[in-house]
Amino acid sequence: MTTPAPTRATSAIYAFDDPLPEGVDPAALLGGKGAGLAEMTQQLGLPVPPGFVITTDVCREYLANGWPAGLDEKIRSHLAALGARTGHVFGDPENPLLVSVRSGAPVSMPGMMDTLLNVGAAPGARERVIAGGRKLFAADTWLRFSRMYAEIVLGLPREDVSEAAASDGTPEGMLDAADRVHELARPAGGIPEEPFDQLRGAIEAVFRSWGADRARVFRNHEGISDDLGTAVTVQAMVFGNVDANSGTGVVFTRDPATGAAGPFGDYLARAQGEDVVAGTHSVGGLSNLREQLPDVYDELLAVLDRLERHYRDMCDVEFTVHAGRLYILQTRVGRRSPLAAVRIAVAMAEDPGFPVSKADAVARVDAGVLQQLASQRAVDPSARPIASGLAASPGVAAGVLCCDPDRAADLASKNIACVLARAETSPSDVHGMIGAAALVTTLGGVASHAAVVARGWGIPAVTSLNGATVLATGMRIGDQFIAEGEVVTVDGGTGAFYMGDCVTGEGATIPELVTLRKWAAELDAEPGTASEPGEPGRSSDVTLLELARTVQLKGLCAPERAAAALSAAQERIEELLAGHEHVFKPTPRGVMLTPDGRSWLTQELESERMNVDAQQMNTCYGQFMELNHGFKQLVSEWQLKQGAEPTDADWGNVVTGVANIHKGLAPLLEDACSLAPRLRSYTGRFVAALKAMRTGDRTMLASPLKDSYHTVWFEYHEELITLCGRDRAEEEKNEGH
Repeated sequence: MTTPAPTRATSAIYAFDDPLPEGVDPAALLGGKGAGLAEMTQQLGLPVPPGFVITTDVCREYLANGWPAGLDEKIRSHLAALGARTGHVFGDPENPLLVSVRSGAPVSMPGMMDTLLNVGAAPGARERVIAGGRKLFAADTWLRFSRMYAEIVLGLPREDVSEAAASDGTPEGMLDAADRVHELARPAGGIPEEPFDQLRGAIEAVFRSWGADRARVFRNHEGISDDLGTAVTVQAMVFGNVDANSGTGVVFTRDPATGAAGPFGDYLARAQGEDVVAGTHSVGGLSNLREQLPDVYDELLAVLDRLERHYRDMCDVEFTVHAGRLYILQTRVGRRSPLAAVRIAVAMAEDPGFPVSKADAVARVDAGVLQQLASQRAVDPSARPIASGLAASPGVAAGVLCCDPDRAADLASKNIACVLARAETSPSDVHGMIGAAALVTTLGGVASHAAVVARGWGIPAVTSLNGATVLATGMRIGDQFIAEGEVVTVDGGTGAFYMGDCVTGEGATIPELVTLRKWAAELDAEPGTASEPGEPGRSSDVTLLELARTVQLKGLCAPERAAAALSAAQERIEELLAGHEHVFKPTPRGVMLTPDGRSWLTQELESERMNVDAQQMNTCYGQFMELNHGFKQLVSEWQLKQGAEPTDADWGNVVTGVANIHKGLAPLLEDACSLAPRLRSYTGRFVAALKAMRTGDRTMLASPLKDSYHTVWFEYHEELITLCGRDRAEEEKNEGH
């Protein structure tokens, strides 16, 4: 593991109100969650429960060498200070302090790592609360802690823990269920009664969750470095389950699906933390909070307005109401659908009192967003839905029904469009969600895991599908059974669900997109659309092999994106696509290769390799690999800075670093192109990406949805691997990754 070197000496732990050393990036050190809590505490004075953060430096040290010496003493010292702030004592059965233990990566990874609540709960404290007349609260809190510890820290199977934890909802039933969970946990070491042992186990579990399969899959898809590590936030508990005037919620400052103004979220009375975001409960909108606790609702609206103006963007906020008092537990810039991204950017720029300019709005909407909007389709107006649910992520898509994430991943690998249906999704389903054409769940609201991930990745999604039950081999809606393999259609903009392929035509014109392009023309600025084709002489000599290889490397590729990558006229690309239907398959999101096309391309690439001077090409590969480590390190260091706002000087250093690497790359490109002329387009693509970086476009370093320098680097690396007859997996193994 490569550990980024800190710019200044740092402590292992920081309280939310502790100042950081000058020059240290808060998000890189404290994680996005911890940095947000510190900022809300120090700069905004919001009602944030106090706590402290164990830094990403400690996580990297733990993953490399185990539990650091002296860390126990530092944690105990901060627990004592936290107790003094709250009036409770950690480990004291008479007046206990309970804490939450949460992960916090430098870049947002929603739901991918672990969280534990009610840490510090012990039998003595439980009995004291029961004796004080709050038996339901005590039993519920004890069962929640026991269940989370058994599953997350001890690693017991979720299904086994869920079965043991099932109860009738009475205090007696919950206490009996907790006893069953403790009995189940004994062979795995048991759930400790000593509060500090609980806390240390929870912290170690959060550190380990950085390496969980689901987190690795997510980072790979999002282009996040494996070297960052996660911070751990330890925070005084506030209880949404303490009484009828308590609850928990997640709210976006604007609708993340449509971009509409006004708060948008879920609130669940008498509940805790994960009940809303996990999608395991039927939840209500914020109207429930407004009706039950109008003063708290008004206070929440004022907080949301402050946060949105402070961060100059739509925010995603988690909150708890404890006995009628509002607490803010987290904020971050919220993920949104492509439609919402355009509408929010324009609305903020058109508001004269909001701190976002027209130039800011143009810069915020990148090529990937515009491409997804351009590819959206509509539902045949004659079609009639068989069920409806919550419109969680807009867009329309059709595919074969699939009820298992493993099978969904397999279908996606075969370029078969599928609609993944689950009662709820969790981070362990991510590998199946990535390639799905659409998502459907029968539980969960607009802030559930399925909804958040779908909006972030531009996947149509419907949650809480009414009257539906997901089974092992299909889905039942009322009296109708839909078997896996049958084609269905999802409309994530209306919440409708259809039998058959009902996708037709182009989506409606979006007025805000027209406005955004008008502003771009006025400012002589280019929105995040793909660059215009260059080298006019290339339009007629782009080959079928070049186009097929480009589509293969990009997975899904719109014709205009292929034209830009190959410096070709789009007419030539469309001519090749139209004349080779056996090679290319059009989809709503772009063109992909057919199975016959993949087989043909494999043969062509093997033939090409046999006609290349192997010794000279391996020399090019070796020289490229000498540059590869430096480039990857540069990208990782820049990603470390993304949790906050890097300075212009930081960006200048990145551009200089890439320019120096490019100087070493240029002669290698020339040599490789002389051996394999098909690589000729890479020279112009690298130059264009570096030029855009020099003009200040920070997305052109590593955006996976643009022809960024990193995108071109990755694809060129793949070309060298293929031309040398090598294997990327073996290469990474040899490099120690």
